[in-house]
Amino acid sequence: MKPFIFVLVLIFLSCTEKKSINKESAQKVENLKTFAKAYGYVKYFHPSDGASEIDWNSFAIHGAKIVEKCESRNELINAFDTLFKPIAPSINFTTTKSNKFDLTIITPENSQDFKPTFWQHSGVGIGMDPELRTPYQSSRVNGIINKDYSYVVSKLAMRIEAAKFLGNRIKYKAWAKKDDAHSNNGYLRLVLEKSDGTSDLKKAPVVDEQWKQYEVIAKVDSLTSLIQLGIALRGKGSILYDLPQLFYENNGKWIEVPLENQDFEKEESLSDYKINNWYFEGIGYSCLLTNTDSYKGNKSAVLEYSGIIEEEKGEKLFDNQPSFGHIIEKEVGAGIYLQIPLVLYSNDKGTYPKSDSLSLKKLKDNLKEVPQETSDLSVRLGNVINTYNVFQHFYPYFDVVDVNWNNELEKALERSFKDSIPKDHLITLQKFTSPLNDGHIVVSYNRNSEWATPPITWEWIDDKLVITNVLNDTIPLNVGDIVTEINGENAMHYFEEVKSRISAGTKGLLNSQAEALSLRGEHDSKLNIKVNNKNIKLLRNNYPYGSSRGRQSDYEKINDSVFYLNLNSIPMEEIEKLIPELEKSKSIICDLRFYPRGNHGFISYLLKEKDTTKSWMQIPQHIYPDREKLTYQNSNWLLPSKKPYLGDKQIIFITKGTAISYAESYMGFIRGYKLATIIGQPTAGTNGNINRFKLSEGFSIRWTGMKVLKHDGSQLHGIGFLPDVYVKPTIEGLKAGKDEFLEKAIELTEKK
Repeated sequence: MKPFIFVLVLIFLSCTEKKSINKESAQKVENLKTFAKAYGYVKYFHPSDGASEIDWNSFAIHGAKIVEKCESRNELINAFDTLFKPIAPSINFTTTKSNKFDLTIITPENSQDFKPTFWQHSGVGIGMDPELRTPYQSSRVNGIINKDYSYVVSKLAMRIEAAKFLGNRIKYKAWAKKDDAHSNNGYLRLVLEKSDGTSDLKKAPVVDEQWKQYEVIAKVDSLTSLIQLGIALRGKGSILYDLPQLFYENNGKWIEVPLENQDFEKEESLSDYKINNWYFEGIGYSCLLTNTDSYKGNKSAVLEYSGIIEEEKGEKLFDNQPSFGHIIEKEVGAGIYLQIPLVLYSNDKGTYPKSDSLSLKKLKDNLKEVPQETSDLSVRLGNVINTYNVFQHFYPYFDVVDVNWNNELEKALERSFKDSIPKDHLITLQKFTSPLNDGHIVVSYNRNSEWATPPITWEWIDDKLVITNVLNDTIPLNVGDIVTEINGENAMHYFEEVKSRISAGTKGLLNSQAEALSLRGEHDSKLNIKVNNKNIKLLRNNYPYGSSRGRQSDYEKINDSVFYLNLNSIPMEEIEKLIPELEKSKSIICDLRFYPRGNHGFISYLLKEKDTTKSWMQIPQHIYPDREKLTYQNSNWLLPSKKPYLGDKQIIFITKGTAISYAESYMGFIRGYKLATIIGQPTAGTNGNINRFKLSEGFSIRWTGMKVLKHDGSQLHGIGFLPDVYVKPTIEGLKAGKDEFLEKAIELTEKK
């Protein structure tokens, strides 16, 4: 009996310890949830100067580190006062709900000399990535704004004609080093400039304080006209750069391309924007050839932030505004309430009341010392708190997405305690944002190297994972083979985990993104699959390859009466040249399974009368938190109708789940004005200009910042445009090399 009693005691002690740990962990998470809510209200809606001056990313980290240790409600409120009062002296944390607020605290003696200051958000601009050009803005109206140009990207670059390299891979290598342990804003930069006005940017972040060689590899497609290589810096600090090299691949060998002044030993002007010459650009930055430090030889190039700060006053973005005396009161945690005035008075000396200068300086000094690496728990927690608030206050689709965002916050915080390396944190942020069903959401990490794939592509057809391309003849696989296991796990179960990391509005987009993500990993890492009961080891030694099983030509005359347009690749000027041919055709098949190439002007030839739909794009206008009392700025295209009118012909549009964003703007006209028969599968159910914010240690999140509806005012998000004729690809069609979408379209023309 004694051994049995001993075992019971051990079980009891173990359970007691587990309960104690769980209780402690739960308290930490509750503290952090409370801090997260207070953080968002003050950051985005309290108009004080202090709140506009601090580094909010670092504040989230600093605050998370403090509040997760609090053991009681009073201790938590004291911590909040210590954190928030230096930047927002007019806010109150209380333990009782009250409709009373002492307005004398925020009313200066001579208020006639002051103007009201308040936040207006058109979408949201504060905290967003200024490198991304968007229609979204935030303004602290009448508040003094210190414009710091350290967000501008500076670059030292050389432009090279691309004609010699078309169809080949190129490799760009250079030596570089950063000057600051906390700086992660320098990177090798390779840009492929395209003839259609677009460009493809590849980066290699400079992460070491010692000289190190970095490289970028890209494929030069037929649209590339110029190759731009060099180094870039965004933010304060400096970066050194030396011995850049460019190679192109020829029959499996890398051939070096000579570069002018490759070692920077020759003094030259960096202001000449000419082909094959080094040039520099960047407001608030300098670029010098220095002999104080180099990798090889006597000189290297150094980019450095020199600093430009301008003062200006915030302007109104729209008419709606809060009135002085408008106080919001929110329960941020169990029995903890926060009162915030939405309007403060301000003059040339700033907002009233003033923050305590010593407390504010101490806080700013503390924020300079916070860690920035996600190996530190507080950084992971801070990033989650930041992410929660962007969506909590500004995501435009909570009304149509079935998600409990507060519960998702709790799960993300809990996961953060278990994470340790950046990849763990990346997955946490992906799982956190996945339930928002926003196909634009991409969680990025600038040091993520898991981009290589094996030389295959696959696709789910008839609930089976089917090989769709084999890019290496030595691999014992054939198009049409069915994959049953991946890394020893049932293929469907394997994909369930992959899909849990993807935000997508419709099944078609979710499957497409999962098919791509499931193949990615570190270069030269292995992926083991089972096909026909045989285990096959694949090596990830390729760069991602898209599985496009549709027509590759820009256009094609199917027969005397049917014309095919590949809207995914054909530019508008080419369509204009084809108008006489299209006018002679009885049927026009338009392929829009992916993304248009700037050719939405074609719609005008299908419209009998000009477009009058005025409000299908809507930018939310916020002056209150939690998306309350929203107004909208409406936007549209208002396309004209053009001659010759082609809408009297049989028009067929092919589409599916990979048709996203701009493609769905296109399809909005096709469905809204009933311009064509739509065949294929539902589109992505995601439209609207993207926005993007950056988090600590090189993480960033892209998302949809506006609401877009169908032309009849009904919901688009998460639904997409549904086809009139559904097409379901088959394994037999894949093996036979058929484009079953196009074949169905041609079949419809034969019935005309």
